[in-house]
Amino acid sequence: MRRGVLLLPFFLALIVIGVGISGAGSVIPEIAERFSLPYALSGRVFFFQGLGYFLALILGGILGDFVFRGTVLRLGLLLAVLGFLGIAVGSSFSWLLSAFLVMGVGVGFVDCMVNPVAQSLFPERPGEVLNLIHAFFGLGSLLAPRLYAFLHTRGYGFQSLYGLVTGLVAVTAGLFFLPFIPRNISAPPGSAVFRAFTRKAFLLLGGTMLLYAAGVSTFNGWLVTYLKGRGLPQVVGAVYLSYFWLGLLVGRFALASFSERAGYLTLMRVNALGGALGIALFLLSGTSSFLAPFLLFFAGFSLSTLIPLTLTYAMTAFPEISSTASGWVLFNNGLGTFLFPWLFGFVGGRFGFAVVLAAVPCALLGVFLFQQLLVWTGRRIPEEKGAVTCADRRP
Repeated sequence: MRRGVLLLPFFLALIVIGVGISGAGSVIPEIAERFSLPYALSGRVFFFQGLGYFLALILGGILGDFVFRGTVLRLGLLLAVLGFLGIAVGSSFSWLLSAFLVMGVGVGFVDCMVNPVAQSLFPERPGEVLNLIHAFFGLGSLLAPRLYAFLHTRGYGFQSLYGLVTGLVAVTAGLFFLPFIPRNISAPPGSAVFRAFTRKAFLLLGGTMLLYAAGVSTFNGWLVTYLKGRGLPQVVGAVYLSYFWLGLLVGRFALASFSERAGYLTLMRVNALGGALGIALFLLSGTSSFLAPFLLFFAGFSLSTLIPLTLTYAMTAFPEISSTASGWVLFNNGLGTFLFPWLFGFVGGRFGFAVVLAAVPCALLGVFLFQQLLVWTGRRIPEEKGAVTCADRRP
């Protein structure tokens, strides 16, 4: 019972990460309208948030293997509080960009550290625990567009959303300052970190996350704008987006225990193909189809376990540098989050956002290709109950 209670701070942390990463996609149209900006310029929000996020991931991952992980995690939560508060009270676009940068750094430190800390507390079933924890990322991502739609219809803007979230982050920070985080057993030799970057499996894990982020972050960032261009009100577009995150949330709960039996790489490949299929069918069916919400839910459900299982695989395959492995996987996720929605803002402004969203299934098929390469060059990792990993050859 006591150990189960320890999951609560992790659940709240992933809600914070979900809101922090996905919230911008819903509020970009309002920011563009308030400051009279074209989408190519308002898309700088993604750039600054992603820049802070992915820099924090790689730095935090390496730091976490050499200093107390709790210190890095708590610093991230404090920065997240400052960033969310800055967005809530900012009065200029430059101020908002700075606040999104600080928030990105804070969320990056938190995102990087919750995984190895949770794994150290629950080492016997890491895949199941990380899926349950990351389900609350889906809850946060679902909460952001739904809560924004609720506030918007009552005359409140995006800053009211970020003001409410600031309080949630402060509560989460308070819980993580309680003394339950275990100390690092020992620091690895510095050469272990550098050697990891020469391993094909390590690089392929990063490539998997880069392409995943390219697809999902672009879809999250520009779906509402695409639907608005197709004649749907912004609030309705935000609700459509929430079906995707609802599917992701449900999938992580539903597939958590199954992931330990099916094998990490097996389920990861099924994720990628299902997500590509669901989004492609949604785009082909049209927004007026009664199947559209179901297809968005299916796409989210299909992609649900990809991030937690990639993290679990990486940290279990490289246990001597688990924080660095977590940071590397999420660094590539952050790089994709930072780079592709920003670049596709220019593409969408010139060629239309239908072209942008058509690229999403292609990116997810690329994820499957990288995963297949990982099968061919992967390393054996231990899994409970004899599950087959499909990666029994060392690179």
